[in-house]
Amino acid sequence: MITLSYPEQSSIIKFAIEKLKTVIAELGETWNVSSNENPNTHNIVILTNNEEGNKINKLNVGQSLSSEGFQIRLEVQQGKSTVYILAFDEAGAKYGIFELCEQLQNYGDLSSVKECIINPKFSFRALKFNLPWSSYRKNKSFEVQKETVRDLLFWKSFLDMMAENRYNVLTLWSMHPFPYMIKPKSFPEATPYTDVELADWKQFWSSLFRMAKDRGIETYLVTWNIFVSESFREHYDPNAVSDEKFYHNGDAYSTDQIKQYNRECVTQLIDEYPDLTGLGTSLGERMGGMSPKERQEWVEDVYYQGMKDANRPVKYIYRAPFTIDPSITRDVIEKNDFMSEPVWLELKFNWSHAYSTPKLRITHGGLNDGIEGYWSPGPKNYKVTWMARNEDFFTLRWAQPDFIREHIKENGHDYVGGYFIGSECFIPAYDYSHSRESEHFQWSYAFEKHWLYYMLWGRLLFDPSTPDEVFENALGRRYGQSNGRPLLEAYSSVSKMPLALASSFLTLWDFTLYAEGFLSTDTKGYNSGKAFISLEDLLNTRPIESTYLSIRDYVDRKIIQESTEGMVTPIQLADTLEKDSQRGLELVASITNHDSPVLCCEKADITAWAQLGLYFADKLRAGVSYQMFLKTGDESERQKALQWLEAPHALKHWDDLIEVTSSHYVEQPLMHLDDTPFSWESFRPQVLEDIDFVCSAKKVII
Repeated sequence: MITLSYPEQSSIIKFAIEKLKTVIAELGETWNVSSNENPNTHNIVILTNNEEGNKINKLNVGQSLSSEGFQIRLEVQQGKSTVYILAFDEAGAKYGIFELCEQLQNYGDLSSVKECIINPKFSFRALKFNLPWSSYRKNKSFEVQKETVRDLLFWKSFLDMMAENRYNVLTLWSMHPFPYMIKPKSFPEATPYTDVELADWKQFWSSLFRMAKDRGIETYLVTWNIFVSESFREHYDPNAVSDEKFYHNGDAYSTDQIKQYNRECVTQLIDEYPDLTGLGTSLGERMGGMSPKERQEWVEDVYYQGMKDANRPVKYIYRAPFTIDPSITRDVIEKNDFMSEPVWLELKFNWSHAYSTPKLRITHGGLNDGIEGYWSPGPKNYKVTWMARNEDFFTLRWAQPDFIREHIKENGHDYVGGYFIGSECFIPAYDYSHSRESEHFQWSYAFEKHWLYYMLWGRLLFDPSTPDEVFENALGRRYGQSNGRPLLEAYSSVSKMPLALASSFLTLWDFTLYAEGFLSTDTKGYNSGKAFISLEDLLNTRPIESTYLSIRDYVDRKIIQESTEGMVTPIQLADTLEKDSQRGLELVASITNHDSPVLCCEKADITAWAQLGLYFADKLRAGVSYQMFLKTGDESERQKALQWLEAPHALKHWDDLIEVTSSHYVEQPLMHLDDTPFSWESFRPQVLEDIDFVCSAKKVII
């Protein structure tokens, strides 16, 4: 018997306690709830600074705990174990309970619990979630999500995952969500829904925000500007730019009436949804032709004033303007003290491709020259929050904990409040990529398939010192304890492939790279059907990672025998990719059978990444040989290039990639290709085109 003692009035702690009760039952133990410790049973006692400050002080916790922090302490007397979870606040108690659950699953009993003190590294640990309504991007991949994202059962699962993985902020992104949430008092016909329909929508939103609050998760609604609803355009201003009929980017159109409409929407939204934490705005889309100062003044006149007019203060996410001008941004944020502090200043890390180098090379708007003005001198009332966008892999599972640790180490400065993790082009709800006929398909939602990805980011943002053992144990609980370590090592090895590819390209907006498909639309247009990264494209790349040498630069140095010390050459990168890929395949082969059919799916994804890595390695080698042929006229170099492109090298690896992915994935919609469905098999003809390209080339000695 285990006696549980905790603040029963806290919905946040009660949520975590339900998880603890389940784990206790799985261990074959029983439990009861009491306001006091029981000397005749084992005990788990939850104490927070909010409710039990005197008790915590008697236990000498002192000043060691910060907001959301916790301590686990074990006392054993007369054969009975008492575990104390001491927390700064309710959120800290929640995380302490989850830590205890994990330890019980790993060690089996209270007497084996390891004591610890853990405080969060970042106070802002957010997931970016694009809504399929009034969506920034439009594609079948968003259309198929509408039913699932409207389902509160989905959100219960998603929010549970967030809480257990230590995320504390859910950001919901939509161009113009107001018509789905309110009926503006001065513009009632701007909302197309009947009162009954709108009441149904309001019940959905209110339930979602309440579920998040009960789990200790803040909610923000982030919009783009300047838009109105299609109903507003029809009834109030036929020249207005609606979210349904117009492209998301373009010239601004604003009037006093449009300002009033949006301002009232902001105020009414805050007043009608008391559990919504805050708002965020983007100073970019549909603000063409406006100067940075004019854009900011519009936001002040509409959003800031709308927040001031509301009945309660809210928190705020300020998206850094696309045109870098830190002085204007700083002045506006720091002179407005009506918002709850800190304001979260969102900056895109390496534009839309954070999965490249962990070094900051570029932000939305251009190279990072001058961007240090956001944090030098230190900000007064805001914190920088990095937007770690993933537009590079949606289908294959990915796990590389050392990359995340290095990212945090490189960029977790004192002026940084945290990270956003998420995508513009992928909604992790309905899984449209996996064959539903396959026995592998054992999950309900896409985020559940990518469970390790979310666990890695969430846990490491909370505590970057979290060891690999935690993730190995999580894999082991699913697929057998002996398989946990080799699975994580295999993922860690092969998941370097998309990082290497993205580091080899100076990529910008969303569609400029899709690493798992070996696609780039930077110069071809995303709907051209020619997005595959050809050998010629590889020759033309400019790496975003400053230590990488491009193929052409490397060959030039090689010919004149110039040193490449301190640089990563294409041949070195190829060798590393091959080594990591082969290691991943060796580990997959060593993993024993398990009764979960999903293990086969995990192994297949590792194999797919390995084949992509081997393909990339051979293509780099082919590129070097081909460039040597162009520069020297040496026909043997052309033949080497062909050998690297043909079987048993690059072509064989692509065919193996097709084989392993077609066993459980189907053709799927992909934003990068517009209406063209994606599969690896569909790009095999372009793999062959590289061979024709080399065969038909004429030597050009420069």
